[in-house]
Amino acid sequence: MRKELIFLTSLLLISLLGYGCNNTKEQHIYIITTNDIHASIDAMPKLATIVAECSERGEVIVVDSGDRVSGNAYVDDAEEPGVPIIELMNDIGYSVATLGNHEFDKGSEVLDRMISSASFPIVCANVTATNGATTPPPYTILEVCGVEFGFVGVVDTDSNGRPLGGERAYTNYSFSPDIEAAYEVCAKVSQECDMVILLSHMGLDRDKQLATLAPKCAWIAGGHSHDLVNENLNSVHISQNNKNLRYVTVADVTVKGREIIDIKYEQINTADISPNEAMQRRVAEIKSLDPGLNEVVAQAIESATKEGVSNFTIAALANYPYEDGFKPEITLYHYGGIRLDSFNKGDIKRVEILNNDPFMSYIYTGEMTPAQLRDFILRKYNSGTPEKPDKESHYAYFRSDMPYTIIVGEDGDATDIVFNLEERPYRIAMCNYIAENYIDSNIVATQLQPTNVSVREAMLHYISSFKESGFTPDNKCYQQEEKAK
Repeated sequence: MRKELIFLTSLLLISLLGYGCNNTKEQHIYIITTNDIHASIDAMPKLATIVAECSERGEVIVVDSGDRVSGNAYVDDAEEPGVPIIELMNDIGYSVATLGNHEFDKGSEVLDRMISSASFPIVCANVTATNGATTPPPYTILEVCGVEFGFVGVVDTDSNGRPLGGERAYTNYSFSPDIEAAYEVCAKVSQECDMVILLSHMGLDRDKQLATLAPKCAWIAGGHSHDLVNENLNSVHISQNNKNLRYVTVADVTVKGREIIDIKYEQINTADISPNEAMQRRVAEIKSLDPGLNEVVAQAIESATKEGVSNFTIAALANYPYEDGFKPEITLYHYGGIRLDSFNKGDIKRVEILNNDPFMSYIYTGEMTPAQLRDFILRKYNSGTPEKPDKESHYAYFRSDMPYTIIVGEDGDATDIVFNLEERPYRIAMCNYIAENYIDSNIVATQLQPTNVSVREAMLHYISSFKESGFTPDNKCYQQEEKAK
């Protein structure tokens, strides 16, 4: 079966031989961009169809703007984590990709294996590796029909000087500021090629900031913020395709006499695309490697929204039987770590539970006061600056079974966090991401302790209690915002 999946590579080769590049007439080069795939292997057959159809009309370049992993246990829990999605990308015929923050989730050894498994270059202009880890090149240049396309990669750097994620994920890496690196490298590459495309994993706000600086790139093919956009700003085209291959952007580049004479950008909704059968069989092969992932662990009585999934996750941490009879009074989770958008009514499979936490998170327990809770929630809400906002600020980022209200001033920043709590220490449970990234290190060292309980273990334990009765989701959000009076 594996051999059959050379079909796409073969198809592209046939296209090169049959269609070819003729400099005396107009030729079409189709640049297909993806971002934030998050291991959505079930959508890859639709992408394969788009690639095959474009290859029948001209030359094809397929590129990705990061976050190919962290979202599907078939990929993230594989014997070689992340490699299955890379293999599917190889089959489809990707030409180049950049790094997203989630490529770093499992550390440098896993990332190095993903890079070495790719038959296409992975570029990133603002990361430097140490201790033997791989430093990707900042850019690559591809020549098609006599036209040279320069592809520059960049990953986000937040207010802490590195991409979003747990600090330990970035051991062996250092980062330079994202916008500055993108601007400088695009300027350099523009002197070496005919068209510069930035594969950006900075998020839409920063992509727009870069565009206002008149960078030497024609197109910012973005990712990270999961926006849906296809527009021009300051003579720079900006695109982003939401997430999970729900959309792709296709640039139809018309070339004549080794010159670009026209570019048209089209955003395609993959819901309308029929899947490629051969790629479907390849995906089924990957899924068959771990049949236990398809085990039904409970029934959902009603569908759950993302808030319902969030409350389920919080309840799992709250109801786990910790050692010494520890019972949390307050449980916290970060909204960005809730990776499922919903539970559908009906069967809940083991793979869905695992997919909700692809990061192998674990639980911290201990005690905190209302003042300490207020401090870090307020600080996160107001993180970043108007010129360089954090991606996950200025909304109720920390979800909890404890209701609280964020008081927002006229400038959009929070002025206070209001709880209905007594002034005493409260028993608390949270995921390690919160403890290690947002809680003062002195508080973590003296008041909190890491457990040996994973978030996945807690979720599976909790959902098992609904094996007979069925799971009824709570889709209410217990955090709200109010304007200061």
